[in-house]
Amino acid sequence: MREIGIMTRRIIKLYLRNPLSILFSFVYMLMFLVLIHLFLGDYLAQGMAEVYAEVAGMNFSSMRWLVDSTAMAGVLMINCILIPLNVLTILVEDSSTNKLDSFLASSISRSRLAAGYWLAPFLVGAVLNILCLFISEGFIVMNGGKRLCPQAGIQMIGLILVNTFSTTSILSMTALLIQKAQIYSTFTGIMSAFVGFITGAFLPIGMLPADIQKLFAFFPAHHGATMMREIMTKEALSATFGSVADQTIKGRLMTAQEIKQTYAAENGIIYIFENTRFTFPVMLTIVIGAGMVFFLISCMFMMKYRKK
Repeated sequence: MREIGIMTRRIIKLYLRNPLSILFSFVYMLMFLVLIHLFLGDYLAQGMAEVYAEVAGMNFSSMRWLVDSTAMAGVLMINCILIPLNVLTILVEDSSTNKLDSFLASSISRSRLAAGYWLAPFLVGAVLNILCLFISEGFIVMNGGKRLCPQAGIQMIGLILVNTFSTTSILSMTALLIQKAQIYSTFTGIMSAFVGFITGAFLPIGMLPADIQKLFAFFPAHHGATMMREIMTKEALSATFGSVADQTIKGRLMTAQEIKQTYAAENGIIYIFENTRFTFPVMLTIVIGAGMVFFLISCMFMMKYRKK
C-alpha cells in the first residue's frame, strides 16, 4: 500500500503544480457557464416553451430551471471524462520518457504500479467533480432554480464516483496502448470535441436520427450522463409538467405521463432504445460493468507490459 500511495501522490502533485492542466480540465464547464448565463439558457428555455406552448398545464416559469439542470448534468459528465483524461497524460509522458521503464525495473510490483496510475486520476476526477457539482448547484440557484434535496445530492455524488471509476478505467487502458505523448495529445483533442456529443451536452439526443440514437447504447458515458440528468432534473421536471393532464396534442390523445416522457426522451433525461426504456439499474450496471472490465484489462496490460 505504501508504494501505491507514493505513486498516487507523485502523479497528483505533478498534475496540480501545472495550473494550465487544471484550467483545461474545466474549460468546458467555464464555457457552458458563460454561454448559458449570457444567452443560451434563455434561448433554450424560450425554445422549449414555444415547442410545448399548446400543452395545457405547463409551468413555463420552471422551464429555465429544467434547462439549466439538464445542461449542468451534461457538463458534469464531460468533466468525469476530461479530468481523468488530462491526469493520465502523466502516464503517457512517463512511458515516452522511459520513466515507466525505470519504475518497472524497481522493486515495486506491477499490480501496485498499475493501481497508483489508476488511483490518481480517479481521486482527482472524483474530488474536482464533486466541487463542480456544488458550483453547478450555485449556478442553477442563481438563475431561479432550486438546490438538490439531500437525497438527490448524495445520489449525484455516488454517480460522480461511479462515472469517474468507469471513465478512468477505460482511459487508463487507452493511455497504456498509446504510450506516445504526441499521439495522446491528438487523442485528447479528439476526445475533447467528441465528449459533448457522447454525453448529449452539445445536442439533445432527440434531435439526432434514430439510427444514430441507437449507437449511444454502446457508450457507458452516455448512460452515465443520462442517469445524472435523471437525478438532477427530477424536481424541475415535476415542477414543469406536474399540472399537465391527459389531453389531445396534434390530433393524438396523450396521457400526462406520455407528454412528460416525450420531453425526457428528446432531451436525454431518459434513454429509449427501440421502444424499450433503459432503466436506471440497467444503465448503472452497464457503467459499473464497463469500468470493471476495462480496469481488469488495463491491469493485465500493465502486467504484460514490456520495457523498451
